[in-house]
Amino acid sequence: MAKKEDNKIGLIGATAYIVGSIIGSGIFIAPKGIVQHAGSVGLSLIIWVFCALLNMITAINFIELGTSIPESGADLAYIDYMGWTPIAFSLLWVSLLIESSSSAAVLYLTFGKYLVQALDPIYCFSDDTADNVSKLFGFGLLLFLTLANMFSLQKFASRVQIISMCSKIFATGIIIGIGFFFIVFRGATSHYSSSDIMKGSNWEPWAIVLAIYQGNWAFGGFTTLNYGSEEIQIKDFKKTLPRACLGGLCISAVIYVLVNVAYFAILTPQEIIDSSAVATTFIQKTVGNGPAFAVPAVVGLLLIGTLNGDIFGWTRYMVAGSRRKMMPTCFSLIHVDNDSPRVSVFFHTFTSIIFSFLGDIDQLVDYLTVTGMLTTIFPLAVLVIIKWKKMPIAADPVQYSIFWPILNLVIMIALLVIPIQQDLISSIIGFGMFLAGVVVYFIVKFIVAHSKLLLLIDKKLTHLCQILTWTIVDSGPEEKTRL
Repeated sequence: MAKKEDNKIGLIGATAYIVGSIIGSGIFIAPKGIVQHAGSVGLSLIIWVFCALLNMITAINFIELGTSIPESGADLAYIDYMGWTPIAFSLLWVSLLIESSSSAAVLYLTFGKYLVQALDPIYCFSDDTADNVSKLFGFGLLLFLTLANMFSLQKFASRVQIISMCSKIFATGIIIGIGFFFIVFRGATSHYSSSDIMKGSNWEPWAIVLAIYQGNWAFGGFTTLNYGSEEIQIKDFKKTLPRACLGGLCISAVIYVLVNVAYFAILTPQEIIDSSAVATTFIQKTVGNGPAFAVPAVVGLLLIGTLNGDIFGWTRYMVAGSRRKMMPTCFSLIHVDNDSPRVSVFFHTFTSIIFSFLGDIDQLVDYLTVTGMLTTIFPLAVLVIIKWKKMPIAADPVQYSIFWPILNLVIMIALLVIPIQQDLISSIIGFGMFLAGVVVYFIVKFIVAHSKLLLLIDKKLTHLCQILTWTIVDSGPEEKTRL
């Protein structure tokens, strides 16, 4: 079934999804991750610029993949195109069972915590009450965005994302403006002097790689459109995807670098490391404690776009997995009129709420560092093979030199291997989870091939979900480019 053009997003909406997904709480709260490993002002800024350039290279490769294999699902679609189905299955389930739910839970719980902090001058909650209230705020935001994503992207969710993008640019613009005011008119340049700028630099390879990890995490989200490429308006699709992706990434990169320049004009590396909320500390030292009380509320509100982009990407990932028979058929159901994958949206919301009651989930996320790198490494390998063997792809894709995916692949493999000795246990567990997923694929394939009961359950469940959500099965684009 072809999706309706008026339900899809255009260039502005697509760009908003990129900017909204990339710029989150990190730039306001914890840029200290890079400083902790880099050690100096100069090396930290070099790493920020390097991460921007590295993600630009990755972006152009994913743009080529997205226009060569124009199907939703990002890494899932590209890996499965090569017939590497066990690998695609493993990355799909490991990511969906842990990463998707935990990322959403972290986002909306953080939103709730900052709103509670913002209310502190008005009403001081006890610790137990504050925890419950923050969860209620978070659940409220999640349910609101869930409802928005149940309808047309163009009419609802996309507009939320555009408003969020404008708000993020405005908020970061204030920090940049304050910082450059102090640099130009107050002479706050001592941290950029030749004697201080590189002082304390840590040039150990593992430290630099760990700092790059922090920067790559901050830039995460530029592949959001690849997860839902079929949600972009067909008209000028091959222009919209690269313009939105590179444009949104450039906007985010410029903002990140300039915000950090502003931070370092006022704060020393140690002050950034010691601060639990860098933006608040920055505001306190520049304009006083009064305006600083508003920072938690601003940060919380800016998380709305990040969570909205999270819902968009992961739910389309589920749809792509269901189409390829790697998940129950019900996850590929879309609404008859507005093309929303309502069952996938509801499931993502349900599992993320469950994760909010599991306690500390940071360790689980740490284990997925390996999986996260593999979701980039395997698609890059696919692109190299496609270009090398000149394999059949969609007509007239955006194409670049084979040099870029090869360079990108070498860098990503190095980033995966170099820091393993620093956290060997997490790396082993991460690889173990990935390999376990590959084994499970063959077990599931055997069971499905020899069990009619599972097929009957899948059929009945799909029929029930169709009745409850007024949806039909989405088989994907009418013309697929597959081996």
